[in-house]
Amino acid sequence: MSDRKVVLKMVMSLDGFVTSPDGTHEWMFEYFGEESGEWNRRALDEAGVHAMGRRSYEIMGPHWAASEGPIATAMNEKPKAVFSRSLEQADWGPAEIFGDLAAGIADLKARDDDGTVLAHGGPGFAQSLSSLGLVDEYQLTTVPIAIGAGRSPFAELRGHLKLDVVEEQRFKSGALAQILVPKR
Repeated sequence: MSDRKVVLKMVMSLDGFVTSPDGTHEWMFEYFGEESGEWNRRALDEAGVHAMGRRSYEIMGPHWAASEGPIATAMNEKPKAVFSRSLEQADWGPAEIFGDLAAGIADLKARDDDGTVLAHGGPGFAQSLSSLGLVDEYQLTTVPIAIGAGRSPFAELRGHLKLDVVEEQRFKSGALAQILVPKR
């Protein structure tokens, strides 16, 4: 039996938000570059399946399906696990739809497939994963901008989430990428 790692990958503002109050996140893109692209490609290369909620799936699918390059290839060719209670069909595939988050993650972790379960998505999906204790590793990139308000991936925690920093890399843009694991 396998025990694949669930990796949550997100970009955050300095004050801990992943989207502005209106759900936009364009403010983060000015901090992307060649260095951060290499960091992101490493996570994509290690992924065996991309996990996401319905909204992220519906936004990312058309974008990546119409894109080219190594990131688009990794996003399009690797299997997707979509967590939704309302989605009936997943056309951007290969894709599998799961209704229950905890059971679906347990299923994906138990499979003998290669690579990590790389969780993408918005703050709601991240909140659910974090509050249920389903994340084995956080890959967080903090960009040097404070937006004052928005949605945090940690807003639904019932207690403190203590983490150990196991790796970090600062980019020329001022962004700081960190790999953190929950203290167990």
